[in-house]
Amino acid sequence: MNKYLIIGFWVLVSVYFFVVLGFVGARQEKSLCTSINVIVKDTLKYRFVEKDDLIRLIDPDEGKVMGKPMEDLNISILERTINNQPYIKSAQVFKSINGELNIEITQRNPIIRIINKNDLGFYIDNEGELLPLSKKISLRLPIANGYIQFEPDFDSSVNIFSDEYKNDESAKILRDLSTLANFINNNDFWQAQIQQIFVNKEKEFELIPLVGAQIILFGKIDNYKDKFRNLEATYKRGFLYKGWNKYKKINLKYENQVICEKK
Repeated sequence: MNKYLIIGFWVLVSVYFFVVLGFVGARQEKSLCTSINVIVKDTLKYRFVEKDDLIRLIDPDEGKVMGKPMEDLNISILERTINNQPYIKSAQVFKSINGELNIEITQRNPIIRIINKNDLGFYIDNEGELLPLSKKISLRLPIANGYIQFEPDFDSSVNIFSDEYKNDESAKILRDLSTLANFINNNDFWQAQIQQIFVNKEKEFELIPLVGAQIILFGKIDNYKDKFRNLEATYKRGFLYKGWNKYKKINLKYENQVICEKK
């Protein structure tokens, strides 16, 4: 008998929860949108997208969303509209029972600013996505310039690691710059040292440090971690005793060698 009482109890509990959930859902759908709440989930120190920008994006006439029944709001369309913005990596939109529309966004993380040979500027983020320059904020990032030919069309998403650009030599330069920038930005020492990367005619890289007047002939991307390790040893040991400004060039192009050319 006790067994059947227990089963009956849980059946009633289940029915109760379904009824309550149905009531809550119905109440939510009948309520009007009274506010839009924007939540930025990432921890980046800069803010590409402000709450007012997103509200104007999805509710330009101040009546397309605000004041409308929650059941009339198409979440998929709203998410697609927000995700089409270049600085937004992902967006999730959901409704609350109190008439609040919630938007959770994660911003893209630019790691280097590119200035190509035609003086077109854009960013590369940490996943290889190309972004137009922001009109609102100026980021303190390493700059790459010189013989960079790639010219993105920002009418659609451009990722230099996609199959579309697999055999594109101009995109390969950007991929190599992305690799170097990711390494620099993830290393406190080099983040404080390297301010510019120049791409020369031979499609090799030259690093311009923040401290000192020397040019670092880095060469190709091959063995880049070893090159940085050797360069760091030179900075911390050799320059500690001889000074930063005695050399005009530091050549890392040859394997396991650091060749310093005096002024």
